[in-house]
Order: sequence, then structure tokens, then C-alpha cells
Amino acid sequence: MKTKIFAISGGYFRRISKIALNLEGEINAWLNANPGIKIIDIKQSSCGGSAEPSQTIISIWYELEG
Repeated sequence: MKTKIFAISGGYFRRISKIALNLEGEINAWLNANPGIKIIDIKQSSCGGSAEPSQTIISIWYELEG
């Protein structure tokens, strides 16, 4: 089993919808470039507070098919 981790930080003035679209595009591009995988599990976490920009992390566990 292998893992691919995607992470993106939001700046103080960046809109969350733009951040989500960028992350979605990165994940979709990776999935399109790797059609021979079988996704086993996906986990998402977010952190950040008033003093730090938010950060979203998505981990995808997968196996190569075939």
C-alpha cells in the first residue's frame, strides 16, 4: 500500500472556496495521471487558528492495480 498526501495552506486573505478548488484540481490531476490505482482509504484534516493561516491535508492510501 502507498500513500499520497496533498496539503494546502490558506493565507489570511485567500477565500476558502479558492483554496478548496486548488486542492480539488491537484487531486483530480493526480488521479487522472494515475488511472491504475485502487483507492483504499482517504483521510482529511484541517488545522489553523487566529494566529496562523489554515492548512488542509488530504491523505490517500492506495494500491497499484494489476
